[in-house]
Amino acid sequence: MTEEQIDSLVQQILQRLRPPVLVLVTHAEGYRHEIRHRLAECGHPLTLALEDGISDAGLWQTAGKTLLPSEWQHTLPKGQWRALVLPFLDYSLAVELVNGTLQSPIARRLHDALLIGLPVLALRYHCDPNSELNQLRGARAQSAYGAHIQATLAKVAEMGVALCTMNELLERLGSDVAAAAKADGSRRYLTVTDIMNNPALASAPNAQLTDAAVDFLKTEKRTLP
Repeated sequence: MTEEQIDSLVQQILQRLRPPVLVLVTHAEGYRHEIRHRLAECGHPLTLALEDGISDAGLWQTAGKTLLPSEWQHTLPKGQWRALVLPFLDYSLAVELVNGTLQSPIARRLHDALLIGLPVLALRYHCDPNSELNQLRGARAQSAYGAHIQATLAKVAEMGVALCTMNELLERLGSDVAAAAKADGSRRYLTVTDIMNNPALASAPNAQLTDAAVDFLKTEKRTLP
């Protein structure tokens, strides 16, 4: 098998082995097309949980695998997840999370994710009064109420939710591969154990695999459905 064929095989296996990103999609308006496009092109497999009745549900279903309501509205979906992403965190949802009322399925799944230590990344455009979106809507970030909103968002961050711009969110999703590549400046060969513990290592730039690791990936490809 040539090096090019091995690289192609590794990429195919990683598409199946990499934990997907769980994306919770709510009703909040603003930047929906742009955000959906950026997430769909992020290079990570997406699994989507769509809030009931969203108007652009059909468009989101083209971005990744879509869960049935019964698969996520009562419990956090089973499986390994790279992270939970909340593209449309509006202020009402932030308040619900901070107050612990957890009336909506989305808030309950956020609670579940934070409780088990799953990374939670949320775009800040809809909830932050300083964001360009809210400035376009006429929000006054320096008002007393703007300060109150900022205090609520600080509590959300303290709970473990990373409030990001889109570029920051995508950088965080890819940081594990980048860190592995940087740490492996000596071009250490990746073993079977390395691949089993973190399949994404094999996609790092200049990754070198032992013969056993290559054989392991071949075997995985034959056994995957």
